[in-house]
Amino acid sequence: MNNNIPTELVTELATLADRIEQAIRKDERRKVREQLLEKISAETGQQRRGLYRGDRGKDKRKLRSGTKLQALYRALHRRTYPVTRVTLQRESGLEGWAFYEGIATLRRRGFDIQTLRTGRLKPKYQLAS
Repeated sequence: MNNNIPTELVTELATLADRIEQAIRKDERRKVREQLLEKISAETGQQRRGLYRGDRGKDKRKLRSGTKLQALYRALHRRTYPVTRVTLQRESGLEGWAFYEGIATLRRRGFDIQTLRTGRLKPKYQLAS
């Protein structure tokens, strides 16, 4: 190959290629977002509430002291390592599906709770920093 191409031109071409790729990706994301919004608007209200429960944005209310939801948050907040459902249920007092509803409520309120699954072990929960 002939290496008579100035390095500035090569750098400009690489930058231009990156900008073109970013524009294409942005356009693709916009198209996907529009398709998703069309799908959501085509569904009935009952289906929408069931499937896309978390799309209403963050709940701005504070956690009331002394509630099981606050106990669940504190149990997650105290630890820097993942914790099993059984431990969180024992410390918060939430039983059965109320535990999962509590996790969903905390997520809706803007807390980033990660569910970690490794192999066949039970999932563990951790509050992301």
